[in-house]
Amino acid sequence: MNPYVSNPDDIPATDLYVEVPFYGRYVPRPDDFRVDLQYVNSQDADSRHYWASVLDLCNESIKIYPADEGGRDVFALGSVIVKSSHLHKPKDGQQHTEIDYSYADANEVQAVALARRVLKDVRVPEIYFAGKINGRQVLIQERIPGVGLNVAWPYLSQGQKESFEQQAREVLRQLHTIKPADGRQTRCHVVPDPNILTNGRIGPLEGDILFSNTNADPDMSFMHNDLSKSNCIVDKDKIVGLVDWEMAGFFGWKTAGEVHRRIRTPQREHFANANVSEETLWDVMWWNDLYDDGMPEPGE
Repeated sequence: MNPYVSNPDDIPATDLYVEVPFYGRYVPRPDDFRVDLQYVNSQDADSRHYWASVLDLCNESIKIYPADEGGRDVFALGSVIVKSSHLHKPKDGQQHTEIDYSYADANEVQAVALARRVLKDVRVPEIYFAGKINGRQVLIQERIPGVGLNVAWPYLSQGQKESFEQQAREVLRQLHTIKPADGRQTRCHVVPDPNILTNGRIGPLEGDILFSNTNADPDMSFMHNDLSKSNCIVDKDKIVGLVDWEMAGFFGWKTAGEVHRRIRTPQREHFANANVSEETLWDVMWWNDLYDDGMPEPGE
């Protein structure tokens, strides 16, 4: 099968994601929902009313990623991606509790703006709205046409997989050229979250890797910090887009690489009791060594 098939009507019954046809695949259609540009990045009353009407269109039929308690579902609504918990109803006698995503959304907005400066051939999504609607934190952004690399992966040859890994390393090198404008000497997200270690957005291991005093690496360069295959949008053997920037920050190559190896990708020990061939395991763990090659020289 062509790895870059993005029309849901053309997905074979054997595809791993056939039950969620809008996940990881997008081809623009003439009748797609598109945002009214007059309301983009506006917080006035008319704009909030408009974005609430957009949220009303997001139901179970277009949900592509369900969230755990306290999180936000992800919806694919035509040409936009919507993150919201509006379908989560509070339990009897209880208030709805939600992780504080205000810093995450602000971080995404700022990180995308930084990345756009250096990624000339790789698109990053436009952010259309980040704020509260009916008391829930909502992020609405552009949906980039193409296929998620994780969705295309089973249909790729070894040569194509190697090429995508090299392209991803080049993306990392381009991001690495961005340094903190204020000369900061401590690792942090672009928009620091004062409660990042306690509000549920990251786990203890990630917090230790990113912020522990035992990490003495002086590299504070900009990193996406969640360069999983699912966040790479591909088409015709090229990475054409990069999404999900809420974890991006000034962490440096080695630190982001450790997060990648230990948290973002599968671990060999997870398959210790599974009847998985070495060939299959090797393919599952292919992306783990992304940061092991191509690291810029000091000063780059």
